[in-house]
Formats: sequence, structure tokens, C-alpha cells
Amino acid sequence: MLNLSRAVVRSFATTSSRRSTAVGKEQIEKGYFEIRKVQEHFQKKDGKPVFLKGSAVDNVLYRLTVALALVGIGGMTKLFYDLSVPKKEE
Repeated sequence: MLNLSRAVVRSFATTSSRRSTAVGKEQIEKGYFEIRKVQEHFQKKDGKPVFLKGSAVDNVLYRLTVALALVGIGGMTKLFYDLSVPKKEE
């Protein structure tokens, strides 16, 4: 009785794993090659940082972020100057 139950469990376990690997193998390979292609694109030695390798949109967003940061730094500098230097009374 015990041997029969082990055999049944083993047959179900091996059959399902064989089915899942046979069906999923094509999907895994296709997905693997797509991911590998993206990895190769981002790992190219072209001197660009990773955050600029995506597309032209990345470049635009990067420059916009730098411009907004500079505007913020300029505004803070003006604020600190206005608060630290007293205004002349006329």
C-alpha cells in the first residue's frame, strides 16, 4: 500500500514538472533573449551614463531636471542674500 502511494505521487510529480518545462521552455527562452538584448544595449561601452541610454526622452528629462535644479539653487541663493543683507531705508 505504501509503495503504491509513493509511486502514484511520484508519477504525478514528474509528469506535471515535465509538462510545465515543456510548455514553459519556449516562453522562457523568448523572454530570456529579449532581456539579454536590453541588457546588452544598456551595458555597451559608449561613454554614456546608464540613465541616458534609453532614448531621446531620457536626455530631455535629464536636461529639464538639471535646469529646474539650477533655478531652485538660484532662488535659494537670492533668498539667502535677501535675508542676510539688510535693506537700506530711504
